[in-house]
Amino acid sequence: MSYTEIYSFGKDGKAKFYAAIKNSWRGAMAIWSEMEKRHLPPYIPDYIKYCNWYRQGMPFEEIVMRNGFEPTRVSAMTTAGKNPLQEVWDLADNLTIPEHERIALFTTFDGCLIKREDCRRVAEVFRRFEGDTSLDEQAVVLDSAAADSSIIAIGWNQTSVCANSWENAGGYDEIKDTPIPYNCLTGTKHFWLFDEMKQGEMS
Repeated sequence: MSYTEIYSFGKDGKAKFYAAIKNSWRGAMAIWSEMEKRHLPPYIPDYIKYCNWYRQGMPFEEIVMRNGFEPTRVSAMTTAGKNPLQEVWDLADNLTIPEHERIALFTTFDGCLIKREDCRRVAEVFRRFEGDTSLDEQAVVLDSAAADSSIIAIGWNQTSVCANSWENAGGYDEIKDTPIPYNCLTGTKHFWLFDEMKQGEMS
């Protein structure tokens, strides 16, 4: 089974594996799916529009029935240089979206880190998100990190299936024949969530 991996960064800035949350499909994928359902219109991919049964304006329920499954941006393929999922990701900068939802969405992005002093804030918004996600379990991990003074930051690897992680994103030590952990104090491949996120009204 895949996991959502959470990494801590020590006072030296180096990443270290911190916790694993079972079933990575309940991480980023579930969050993206929830955001799509809440804030975007039903997704009708181009291939459906070319089906002989499709007619403009037909109810989405009928499209799902005829198609055999519900099309979503989350599971759609990139075609002609367009990634339908980008519409979901763009919600992170939409100030009409509740702030706690945008925070949760931001944590699914590659390179996102939060400072230890922000861990309890993120844990709280995770608990507010609702839906069939692993955010409640992740919140428990963040509460633990908030109480650990040896940690300066937290980051995510949304699926353990991915070979790249914060533990090897710092390069490779040819002499020791080992990967080099990423350093959040000297590296340039990360961003701080609350520095990057557009600020609107608290919600």
